[in-house]
Amino acid sequence: MKTSTTERRERLEQLITAAEQEIQANPKLYNTKVALMAVLGYVVIFATLFVLLAIAGGIAWAALASASVLILLLKTKVIFVLLVMIYLLIRALWIKFARPSGFQLKLNTYPVLQNELKQLGSQLKAPKLHQVLLTSEYNAAIVQSPRLGIFGWYKNTLILGLELLMSMPPEQARSVIAHELGHLSGEHGRFSGWIYRVRLSWERVMVSLGRQNNFGAGLLRRFFDWYAPAFSAYSFALARANEYQADAVAAQLTSKEAAAQALINSHVVSHLLGEQYWQPFIKLADATPRPEASPYHELHNFLQQNRFDNGVLQAQLDKALTGKTGHYDTHPALKDRLAALACPALPPEPAVHSAARHWLGDNLPEIIRYFDNQWLSNNGPKWQERYEHMQQGRGKLAELAAIPEAELTADQLWQKAVLTEEFAPDQDCLPLFQAFKAMEPDNAGADFVIGRLLLNRKDQAGVEYMKQAMAKQQSLKLDACDWLSYFYRQSEDTAEAGFWQREAERQYDINQAARQERDFINAKDPFVAPAPDSLICGQIIDQLKPVKGVKHVWLVEKIMQHYPEAKTFVLVFEKRWYKDEKKQQQAIIEALNVDALCFVIAKGGSNKAIAKRAIKQGIQLF
Repeated sequence: MKTSTTERRERLEQLITAAEQEIQANPKLYNTKVALMAVLGYVVIFATLFVLLAIAGGIAWAALASASVLILLLKTKVIFVLLVMIYLLIRALWIKFARPSGFQLKLNTYPVLQNELKQLGSQLKAPKLHQVLLTSEYNAAIVQSPRLGIFGWYKNTLILGLELLMSMPPEQARSVIAHELGHLSGEHGRFSGWIYRVRLSWERVMVSLGRQNNFGAGLLRRFFDWYAPAFSAYSFALARANEYQADAVAAQLTSKEAAAQALINSHVVSHLLGEQYWQPFIKLADATPRPEASPYHELHNFLQQNRFDNGVLQAQLDKALTGKTGHYDTHPALKDRLAALACPALPPEPAVHSAARHWLGDNLPEIIRYFDNQWLSNNGPKWQERYEHMQQGRGKLAELAAIPEAELTADQLWQKAVLTEEFAPDQDCLPLFQAFKAMEPDNAGADFVIGRLLLNRKDQAGVEYMKQAMAKQQSLKLDACDWLSYFYRQSEDTAEAGFWQREAERQYDINQAARQERDFINAKDPFVAPAPDSLICGQIIDQLKPVKGVKHVWLVEKIMQHYPEAKTFVLVFEKRWYKDEKKQQQAIIEALNVDALCFVIAKGGSNKAIAKRAIKQGIQLF
């Protein structure tokens, strides 16, 4: 029996909790179990490959020893099946990992940074860095890209975010790099570093297998669907311990204060940059057809010329400190990391002399121009689209605003409410949605939007609206449960938050099952004949009669367990003898325009068993 999303989540949370208790009580036993689990992945992979090779080798030996066996193998094609299985398994294992991208820093051009990295690497006895990339984000990371897939031979890449370097002084940025290098250094020990890499590797393998559609990938996917999450959960405690150890390494190589301030900066300043710089900058697209400023040049000036208000800094820091260490991120909460460093939570000071200026020197303006050009190239068309969208929306809103509210139809009132929320955020759209609900009391969409607006204002009244929306329209249930779970988490009502999270997970499972039963058809599906005078029958007749080459058409409805109101049909066609089947099928698909999912199959094609049942249980349209 397939386990539910809730059961899987609770099982993983139990594994993580047990691992955290075990690493505290008996670290050696825990490390042994983690090592055995890490090795298990390799054992299964190579054992499967060995068995297939052994069978193939044995069959080949038998074939060489006996001509009759060789003839039998060739007739039954067993040897070819085995060889194909071996090939597909090896192909599934030969996974290509995405290479990190960014502006490559040739370190001999940046001697200050080169010397900094050399000193840190030497002190930590860290593996060699093969390249250093600069990206636009407020982030830093070490990426190990295996040249040989799961077999390793790693290429180590240090990624530094330009925003981070521009907003931190050198000592704090040095602490960030020390933290990242600490994940791979001798300070963690070879064992921890190996588990850290294996953990990432198996997660990547699972993602890659999910993208492949062949027998070998399917064979491994069955194992990794269980193994990768279980290993990730059980090794979670070690990964979290590594974060604390990396913080300690950063404090040792810089200072506790620098490490603490770097952590605070990454939680506080990164958020305020989004709120006070990027959001106002992007909002300019509402009024101007193209960017009139270079974003990173202006960001550099913003950081040099502006000081965040002390009250704003403290408020954002207080908010960041409310975060709790949980089961969904190996990084501990800020409050716990500062406690481990034995440092107070002090608001960040502005970077008078940034790490970007110190390490990149006279090349900084050129680098900023590079990221400006890249941003404008990537976002210029989107900016223009946003501008045009805003002009059209505001124009339509102005037209509706000119009509007295008492004269608006229900559709016009709904449109005005939706446009007001998007294009006039300074106006309260809630009364408009409430007025619409007064006109259309059974509209589930109105209940949902009103509930969302009220819950976002921390108004308990929104709960009842969400419940009404779910009762009226099941397709709204997942989003409604997510909103209710979020509302109760914000209210620190863990019992109610947990209830609605489970309800959301249950609805997610239903939605997944609904998608799966609509993804394919087979000869065992339950069918029922549609009413001959139904709207869809008339539409299909009108749309397909003019299509040349279509001789006969039959229609049957597939009975759905989930969302039966969302109809799904199977349309069977018989073509004229001179028509190509695939081209005829495509012509029918292009001609169809019905408000339902419709599988189109040929009467005598590869789906003839399904077609035979559909013809028997359905109706002939013409």
